[in-house]
Formats: sequence, C-alpha cells, structure tokens
Amino acid sequence: MFRKACLGLGTVALCLAPVTASAASLGYNLRLTIPLHCTVWFDGAAGGAPAAGAVSLGRVTEFCNSPGGYQLILTYSPGTLVGTTILVGEDEVQLDGSGYAVVSRQQGPRKRERTIAAVLGADGFDTDRLNLQIVPV
Repeated sequence: MFRKACLGLGTVALCLAPVTASAASLGYNLRLTIPLHCTVWFDGAAGGAPAAGAVSLGRVTEFCNSPGGYQLILTYSPGTLVGTTILVGEDEVQLDGSGYAVVSRQQGPRKRERTIAAVLGADGFDTDRLNLQIVPV
C-alpha cells in the first residue's frame, strides 16, 4: 500500500512539472492606442483683466494630446479686423484682414486656460465671427 501511494505522488509531480515550466514562460504583450484628441473651448462670460487699451473677450481652454504639439488658429471674416491685435495669454498676433492667423504654437501635448482680448484697429470690431481651432502638428 505504501508503494502505491508513492507511485501516485511521483506521477502527480511528473505531471505538474511540465505545466509549471510552461506557465512560467507565458507572457503578455499589452498595447494601448490612445486616440488623438484636440479641443478648444471658449467662455465669453469668464474674463480676466485685459491689457491696457484692450477689450476682454473671455477665456479660452486648450487641450491637445498630440505628441508633436499643436497650433492655435484664428479665423474670421476676410477683409475685417485690419490692424486689430488679438491677445491670447502672453501670445499676440496683429490681424491683416486675410481671415486667418496663427495665434500660437505649442510643442508637445498640453492643457491650458488663457484669457483672450483684442486691441481694436481703426475700423473697430467690424465682424460677427471669430473662430478658434486647434490643429495638431
């Protein structure tokens, strides 16, 4: 009877040895794909103290997870806002009436909130449209 029990335990040990060895060699390859997401929000009700001579337009929140960074683009009605300077945080751009301006360039992903203001040109604020967009680089 003793012999049978030993034989049974030896067989179990031999059966478990290959399972243990193969289980130790298993591995997992995990790969995540994070989609590119860039958004800009405008809040006209929230504003800060504008620079001297500037009119507060509100606040802008930028979010972009592009590893290469992004550009903040302003589009408006062509032929308007000639000579107007747009201030977004510490960045500023003087508009030439083309309808398109790169306000800022950011290296790498980022989320930030900034004030937006305008120093009006000779014709004042002669458009009803200002569009901000983020373009990943």
